[in-house]
Amino acid sequence: MKWLLLIAPTLTLVSCIGLKATKHTYAGPARGSELGGAEVRVAFRPEGSRPGSFMVSAMVVGGGMATLDGPFKWRVEALGEAGRHESFTVHRIRTRTLKTGRDEWFPAGELGAVAEFRPLKDKPGVVRARYPIPGLLKVKPEEDGGLEVWVDASVAGPGGRARKMLRFRMQATEEDASEVVFLPVEIAESIGTDPADWEDPMWD
Repeated sequence: MKWLLLIAPTLTLVSCIGLKATKHTYAGPARGSELGGAEVRVAFRPEGSRPGSFMVSAMVVGGGMATLDGPFKWRVEALGEAGRHESFTVHRIRTRTLKTGRDEWFPAGELGAVAEFRPLKDKPGVVRARYPIPGLLKVKPEEDGGLEVWVDASVAGPGGRARKMLRFRMQATEEDASEVVFLPVEIAESIGTDPADWEDPMWD
């Protein structure tokens, strides 16, 4: 996983200084859960950092140690087949931290929107839907330990709709994130297109 520095509008690389970066996040099974022939998984992006752990100034990244941590942006993703899967919806979500025992349901009123499956670049016949969960998931892997996530979701297509409750058991992990990169080629080539199609290396 990599650091990401977005430079606009010229995409000029000014300078960078290598730094030692550690990321505390969550990792689940290599393969997601099956729902109506689609593969579903939960993804996280750390939005927090330890105080004084890094510096970004004048398009220069630098400064000794960096530690990325929660809270997290989070989303539910589904991989499907073109012509078979058209839309994806998350209806309910429950989370439980394994160390601290926090057990909560996400407000159902903020869910229920429809995410479309979109073609995946360089993978003919494969489509992907991304369902962003509003707000931040306020957990920290070191303090809260592992995380269980229950997702009540459905996929729909010409053959009908499938819905069920999926359970994900996520392990708290610590990863090396020392490599500093500027705007990834995938995003640079996607400027002017729908952000839903962009690839972002900060997501687990």
